[in-house]
Parts: sequence; structure tokens; C-alpha cells
Amino acid sequence: MMKYSALLLLCIPLMCIADEPKEDGYHYKPAVGWYWYNQPKKNEERKQEINPESSSPPSSYSEVMQKLHAKREELLNKAILTGNDEDVIRYKQFQDFLVGKVSTFSSRWESALLSHPELDYNLKHPVYNGAAPIEYAAQRKKQAEAINYINQKYGVFFFYRGNEPLDNKLGSVVKEFSQQYGIPFIAVTVDGRVNPDLPDSRQDQGQSARMQITHFPAIFLVEPIKQTYKPLSYGFITQDDLARRVLNVVTDFKPID
Repeated sequence: MMKYSALLLLCIPLMCIADEPKEDGYHYKPAVGWYWYNQPKKNEERKQEINPESSSPPSSYSEVMQKLHAKREELLNKAILTGNDEDVIRYKQFQDFLVGKVSTFSSRWESALLSHPELDYNLKHPVYNGAAPIEYAAQRKKQAEAINYINQKYGVFFFYRGNEPLDNKLGSVVKEFSQQYGIPFIAVTVDGRVNPDLPDSRQDQGQSARMQITHFPAIFLVEPIKQTYKPLSYGFITQDDLARRVLNVVTDFKPID
């Protein structure tokens, strides 16, 4: 009985000591050490690392973004080279922090467009699959109307090599384009061989040299009244792209609403 009483007396001061927090930041209740994941100092450091934001606004958000990306790259490279679980965890947590920022921006983007619908590109130019055919038809109509106006002032010169299959194929495209939109069209063979599909071709009598054309096939937009010309395409191009190119060149590449 006296032995048990002595043991109880020894336990009382030990219990009092265990209740006091240690200088290293640990509270040894109910167990001590990394085995029970009781590491307050490391957790606080990691939390600060994941949320590198100050309470006051930074002088330059661009600099902050550069630093965040640099930090991410450093953590990634360290995790790859060391192969430690701790380094991989730090990178993943920092990456999740950045992804969260991007996700928040995406949500605020939608909210901003709802409160300011005049900024929504989808109102004028629908991007969803169901509306794509309607948008495409509207664009084609605008192109046709604009080109029908253009053909009153402009014509097309097509310089080609009759011995080149690609040049001959492009000749058919340019011919169909001319017929569809009513634009005057003159084909010029630079090697003396006439494409059977372009029987009215003219021989090059120095036109390409005067226009400083060194690459073929070449399509030029010509304004006879002002005696000016601009390149439309070097190499193969589809009929739809050629129509867009004509509009871009005439309008100096300004968008058409």
C-alpha cells in the first residue's frame, strides 16, 4: 500500500510539468512528436508559403504574378530533383492555390459579363455550336455584299506556272471565285505554258518583274483607275479564305461588323 502511495506522489509533479507548453511550440497532449502529426510551427510556415499575400495592395500586380510563377517553378523543379514527398506536397499545395485564383477569376468573369452584357462577345458573334451555322451564314452574306461593291473598282491578277500542278489547281479556285463574285480576272503564265482550264491566259511580258513578284503562284488585287496593286496570296488558298483576304486587304485589315 505504501508503494502505491509513493508512485502516486511521483506522478503528480510529472502531470503538472506536462500541462505546461514547451518553448518549441508543442503542447504535449495527448502525445508528442511527428508520429501524431503535432507540428504547429511547420504548419504555420506552410500556410504562409501557400498564401503569399500581404494585407496591403502591392505596387505592381504584374511583379506579384511573376514572383508567383517563379515560386511555382522553383517548387516544381525542387520536387522533381529531390523526389521527396514533402517537396511534392508543397508544390501541389502551391499549385492548388494558383488554380483556385484562376477559378475565382473565371467565376468573376461570368458575373461581370452578366452585369455588363455590352462586353459579351457572344452577343454579336455566337461561339456555341448550335449558333455557328447562323453566324457563318451571316458572315458570308456580309462578305458577298462587300465584295459586290468592291468588284466595281478592283480586279484580280493571277500569276502562275503552267507546269506546276499546284498552280493549276489554284487557277481553278481563282476562276470560280471570280465567277461567283463577278470580279474581273486576268491569268498570266510566267513559264509560257497555258493551263487548259485558263485558255485566255496572257503571256508574262515583264508584268511580274515590274510588280517585283518573285514567288509563285501569286494573286494580286488591282485597282486599274489608280494603277495600284496589292498582294492577296502567295501559294495555295481556298475560295473562302480568298474572299476574306480580299476584304482584309481593301479595308486595311480592319474588322467588318
